[in-house]
Amino acid sequence: MAMLYSDRSAKTVQRRMIVDACRRLTAIAPTIEYQYVGFGGLEYNDFIDMHLALGLETMTSIERDTMLTHRVEFNRPYAGIEVKMGEARDMLSTLHWDRRAITWLDYTDPLDRNILRDVDYVIRAAPPGSVTIVTTQADLRGKSAPERLATIRERLDDLCPPDLAPKDTNGWGIAAAEREALQTLANSVCREAHDGPFRQLFNFNYADNARMLTWGGITASPALEEAITRCRFDDLPFIREGAQPLLVRVPDLTTREWLHLERETAGGHALPNVPPGIQAQAVEDFERVYRWR
Repeated sequence: MAMLYSDRSAKTVQRRMIVDACRRLTAIAPTIEYQYVGFGGLEYNDFIDMHLALGLETMTSIERDTMLTHRVEFNRPYAGIEVKMGEARDMLSTLHWDRRAITWLDYTDPLDRNILRDVDYVIRAAPPGSVTIVTTQADLRGKSAPERLATIRERLDDLCPPDLAPKDTNGWGIAAAEREALQTLANSVCREAHDGPFRQLFNFNYADNARMLTWGGITASPALEEAITRCRFDDLPFIREGAQPLLVRVPDLTTREWLHLERETAGGHALPNVPPGIQAQAVEDFERVYRWR
């Protein structure tokens, strides 16, 4: 079973950032007209945030671990959440895609051809103006660089970046390769199905445990270009439209240290009174995430 969200602080930050961005969809349509599709697990944190912040009422949770059926049903925070038990690749085609959707395919697995097929299906099926988000593991620690490269090539197949070299799989290099594969696929599918590009909005790297990638964006079409522009997504400091990711890292601070930095930052100061022993990197990480913690 996946670790609980209460143990995943960077995950919480990026979830709140995503919800914040989705507030801007009102330039396209009232958010209550959207549906939400996700993997709620046992806590349904994303469902709660999507409902409370955006007013979403039509929601579907997919859970592949059938051993958890009774617990998943019991822990539903809202009776209106429909639970589908089974693999996403089998369940997605049973959903109704006649309304715009915010879909978060929140995997704990590495990106592979099965996940890419799920992404292909969602982008084709959901109407323009829909948001699609994908989280995958981007970690192959314990393997040599040549082994990592061979594994990535096998998983991504013809979507593997053609110039990827063994040295490119170091650190966050796997996340970069997965993002490129996802964006290449999304653009191709979106142009074919909706005659427009897939506008990337999210490129998060985080590591509450393993290195993870969260990528996503919005399906565009010629009729929606002006409305998407009016959303002004790029006003948000965490929006990433290209290869450069946002590394979400929550510094290890005491409550008193956090409140002190929050007070200084919110007051517009240049942090002249950093608590003793706090490194510059921790202050930089704090400034990047404190509004969404």
